[in-house]
Amino acid sequence: MRTGRTVQRKGKKKGIFDVVGLGYTALDYLGIVPHLPERDRKLELKRFLIQGGGPTATAMVTVRRLGLSSAYIGKVGDDGFGKRMIEELAAEGVDTAGVLVEPGADSQFAFIMVDETTADRTILWTRGSVSGIRADEVDTHLITSARALLIDDLEPEAAAVAARTARGKGIPVLIDAGSLRSGVRELLPLCDYIVASEVFAAQIAGGIDVSEALERLYSFGPKAVVVTRGRAGCVAFDGTDTIEAEGFTVEAVDTTGAGDVFHGAFLFAVLQGWNLYEMCVFANAVAALKCRRLGGRAGIPDITEALVFLEERVPRLSFDCTDGDA
Repeated sequence: MRTGRTVQRKGKKKGIFDVVGLGYTALDYLGIVPHLPERDRKLELKRFLIQGGGPTATAMVTVRRLGLSSAYIGKVGDDGFGKRMIEELAAEGVDTAGVLVEPGADSQFAFIMVDETTADRTILWTRGSVSGIRADEVDTHLITSARALLIDDLEPEAAAVAARTARGKGIPVLIDAGSLRSGVRELLPLCDYIVASEVFAAQIAGGIDVSEALERLYSFGPKAVVVTRGRAGCVAFDGTDTIEAEGFTVEAVDTTGAGDVFHGAFLFAVLQGWNLYEMCVFANAVAALKCRRLGGRAGIPDITEALVFLEERVPRLSFDCTDGDA
């Protein structure tokens, strides 16, 4: 529904980008607690942090940390939260030409409690009063400037325009499929890679086992599908082989954003031309390394750190980077 507000674009488009992402961003308020609170009880925070978050925005930060260029398309309000989200993305080197600023709107944010003993998190989030990105607000020129496109399940109308535009130019499209929201099923045939959470896989496949869920997802026509499984890693299917890639053990502080980082790292791997197993192993490693610090972005490694980590743990694999700052 249109709000009648005039939306302003932030920044100017510049150049060609390795990855463009269209989707959700937020400002995260994160706190480490000794355990999740009981009803009507108080807990003292062990640590507290305010940091930019959101699935697609964090994935674009990951792409930049790994040494490729990225641009973000999203919408925020003209409040302090929105301003900070844009500033943090720009500080990471993510282009914000595609960010729409909606006057009078309250921006998205989240409260996140992180369990000190397990590093698991509980998230309370809101879209604020920011309207969804309309189809006619999508900067298609920015989409066609990319070598790859990431969309999520939170902006289906705009994501459909972006995905069709990319596919028309032969640009690979990856969807971060977290929950089966309205309009998302229609996006799946537009995607080259479907990377789904276990929740999404169960929803779309009616709760059947993962192997059947992979085949159901593959029936939408992608090159490959992946179901992420947290600490257990991920499982993938390319139409012929089912591939299992175990997760990596690190001294975890916070799992917030691990899936978002996985998507950014997976697209980095796609652009290297690696095989599906190598893509999964690499994305698992980058996502695991992220978990060492509080917040979705603080622990994201650069490409050198990621490759050293992999060389120590899976020396039989050779990750030759033709792109990035390795």
